[in-house]
Amino acid sequence: MNIQLDSNEKRFYLSLAILFLFFYFFRILSKNYFLVDSYEYIEIAKYISNQMFFDSSINPSLLTKRPFFYPLFLSFLLKFKIEIIILIQTFFAFSNSFILVQILKKFNIQIKPYHVLFFLLTPSIFIYSQLIMSEWLLMLLINLKFWLFTQKWSNRNFFFIQILTILLAFTKPVFYPFIYLNFVYFFIFFFKKKVFSFFIFLPIILLQLYLHHNETRTGYKHFSSIENKNLINYNLFYFKSFTNSPKEAQIWLDSIYNGEYEKMDFQKQNEYLKQIGISTIKDDFFRYTFYHVVNAFRGVLDPGRFDLMTFFKEEDGNQGFLEILNGKKRFSSLFENNFFVLYLLLIPVFLFAILKVFLFSYALIFNRYSFYLNYIIMLFFYCILITGPINCSRFMMPLQGIIFVFYIVGINSYYKKKNINASQN
Repeated sequence: MNIQLDSNEKRFYLSLAILFLFFYFFRILSKNYFLVDSYEYIEIAKYISNQMFFDSSINPSLLTKRPFFYPLFLSFLLKFKIEIIILIQTFFAFSNSFILVQILKKFNIQIKPYHVLFFLLTPSIFIYSQLIMSEWLLMLLINLKFWLFTQKWSNRNFFFIQILTILLAFTKPVFYPFIYLNFVYFFIFFFKKKVFSFFIFLPIILLQLYLHHNETRTGYKHFSSIENKNLINYNLFYFKSFTNSPKEAQIWLDSIYNGEYEKMDFQKQNEYLKQIGISTIKDDFFRYTFYHVVNAFRGVLDPGRFDLMTFFKEEDGNQGFLEILNGKKRFSSLFENNFFVLYLLLIPVFLFAILKVFLFSYALIFNRYSFYLNYIIMLFFYCILITGPINCSRFMMPLQGIIFVFYIVGINSYYKKKNINASQN
């Protein structure tokens, strides 16, 4: 990477650093460092630190629920105060900006100081970088991968791409199916380019070894214990709340987690949930598919009400806007607290989200990209679709680096085309 900075870059980095420190200051004042998921990351980090990760007595549901890479990072920092851990995460999150600037240079675009407005109007970047959550790490891994795809093809670069593919899966379970897409993509790429590398098999092999390890440990072949529960507790529960009623959805959910379920072992529970999930989707396949896709893309525009609420107030499970959209809570509940001012802040964030979608789409439609670079576009849409009905600003946060680049490319393409049309007239 080129490390020489011009004046525009210096002003951009300085402005962004001030924003990160501003959010960090208010994070320290609020002392809200955790979401519900955070405590599980901490617990696994303690097991790793105490060399108990492979202990057969540990609850297998917990150990496979949250993959090990982020807890491994935390395990080295457990002796530090929480403020120091958050500051270290903030530093890594800020380092994304250096990667993104280098990516833009590959598109022949120079960063401008006003580009920092993208970050200011995407507060989820700051918020999730300063929580005990893995989103900031995902963003860093994705941006590093994006940068590698802007470099010339080499076996060395391909090795690092494959390592990042593995690390994404071991940071967030949602990325493990992407390993198969990754394999198919590079199989086609090698065929077109007439090259080959044995590294193509690396993620697949490690995935199968991990699946086998979990099967040996629990009797059930799986990557994460969260897979089936997420499908039942969120995707299908919200689907039934939306298509029937919240009351009927709750009755359906209670009928699943009955006394018989509690008597089952880990293997039987997961086989049971998987069978219910598959059969429920099959019974209403087209309607569920439509619901899944529409709500996945709806999440792209989520301004992050939950993010701002939990920035000032500890998560209690009642801040989510998804519950309102799916009929579980009344719309008027939005105004039953003292955070109405926050809703006003969401207006420019929401309007900017619309602008980002427009310019991102413009960049994709009016520019041609190499088959190699299309990988990043494939990764972007995979993340949206795999997240499904629960997609929101939190799950979009790791993708903001990709959005930032194509947002800037879209601006340049728009004005370039406008100037060409003006010169022709």
